[in-house]
Amino acid sequence: MTEATVLTIGGAKGGAGKTVTAINVASALRSAGFSVALVDADLGTTNVADVLGLEIETSIHEVLAGEADTEEAIVTTDTGLDVLSGGDSIAYLTEADPAELRTVIDALSPEYDTVIVDTGTGLSHEVLVPFGLADGVALVSTPDDTSIVDTRKTAEVVEKVDGTLLGVVVNRVTDETDLDRVREQIELPLLELLPNDPGASKIEPVVMEASDTDLAEAYRQLATTLHRQTSSDE
Repeated sequence: MTEATVLTIGGAKGGAGKTVTAINVASALRSAGFSVALVDADLGTTNVADVLGLEIETSIHEVLAGEADTEEAIVTTDTGLDVLSGGDSIAYLTEADPAELRTVIDALSPEYDTVIVDTGTGLSHEVLVPFGLADGVALVSTPDDTSIVDTRKTAEVVEKVDGTLLGVVVNRVTDETDLDRVREQIELPLLELLPNDPGASKIEPVVMEASDTDLAEAYRQLATTLHRQTSSDE
């Protein structure tokens, strides 16, 4: 039985755009014909469902707390993307065991081509688990100096938990962005530059809702790159 490729999308700090990157990579792969599950493992602030406008009846917190099975928490979007996310209730937040994420991935893996995991920020246990169980990790940064420095630190953590760092995605790139400076400071493989386009980002996923924009094309290129890198390692 074929096992899914597991890709974790992370970031050093909130606000860099890792969640929308995870959503758009997952959506781009789904539109290319792959079966994809998107797992919102940012347990403190699960918001994939909010961004996509999904109603969640059974949350990933309930699954990680042992109160529900993985398949009960799957919600399918109109485009065929399967999502596991948190709902409005935080009743199971303190009971959710991040270590059980491996069980969730094991349950999903035989059923999908790719599992995308959106993880949290910081250095907590719930963040480190998705780094260690993925076939590849992509980190999302902005061009800001502080974001780049923190991303490099996070990359070191990925390696310490035996994760496979694929590289960094730089988000919100403008015509004024000094790309030479970014490349010099980041000191890590650069996977993709995502142009700043607030207009295209009004409705997610961009690859579906604003498919003819440069931002959508950048997401598609990123999805292709990530798929190629992890597939070649199989």
